[in-house]
Amino acid sequence: MAWCRDHLILLPQYPGQYRTDATGFVFSIPRDQISDYLNISSESGIKPDMIPFDQGGLDQSVAGFEGFESIAFFEEHFFVSIESRQGGGMMGYLVKGVVQGDCEALAVDPDSIIEVAPQADLDNMSDETLMIYQDQLFSIYEANGENVNPDPIAHVFDLGLDYIEVRPLPNIEYRITDATDVDEDGKFWAINYFFPGDGKKLKPAIDQIAMEFGLGDSHMGAEGVERIIAMQITDGGIILIDETPIYIELSGESRNWEGIVRFENGFLIVTDKFPTTLLAFVEDIDN
Repeated sequence: MAWCRDHLILLPQYPGQYRTDATGFVFSIPRDQISDYLNISSESGIKPDMIPFDQGGLDQSVAGFEGFESIAFFEEHFFVSIESRQGGGMMGYLVKGVVQGDCEALAVDPDSIIEVAPQADLDNMSDETLMIYQDQLFSIYEANGENVNPDPIAHVFDLGLDYIEVRPLPNIEYRITDATDVDEDGKFWAINYFFPGDGKKLKPAIDQIAMEFGLGDSHMGAEGVERIIAMQITDGGIILIDETPIYIELSGESRNWEGIVRFENGFLIVTDKFPTTLLAFVEDIDN
């Protein structure tokens, strides 16, 4: 999920499932429609528009294609990550595309595709977070916990998808599933999520964030974790900021938050289909 100018774009894992002829679709909601819904009493929901998303045939040409995982916009271009499952394990890809009109359609350039190898041998894990800062694209792997990825890194590319460098990341337990746009100081917020059923796969070590800042009330004694953490891009790497995380109140079944953007005085976050698709607003009470 990301902003394309004043349109919130929600990228399905499989845009082709909404296919008509050869074109898939993503979902778009105008910023003012979301603002009106949150600020004006209304019993009607928000119905997204469907806009064409030309996959460039990548859903067919990428071996073991398992869908699109993230999206980021920069001026008239966008970038998406792809996850695939191949004979030797998982593989990630990055692709560039073009925004058409006023975010009226998106078209991937299949010739721009590059590989981004996973940092651990974990099923269903790849680079799932994309951010743009100082005309560079940053790509972050999903699992950065001490026991599965002891030396995590972010990959850095120019806006032509040519490799520049890697920058170190701190060990952060559980999963990083998406991040907001980066501000002028390099600060951004990321979703840090743990589904208890992933315990055997992720092998969580001590949660240093919880040790330093404590837990939200609903997280006391709970297995799952749903929180938003503050981070910053620096010349020496990506770091955690000394700022209390925002804990999302737990409510029964774990919610797989997969997308986040800044919005007014808080954040919009979205789940995949687990337990169902939810678009929610989280207020940042400290700002």
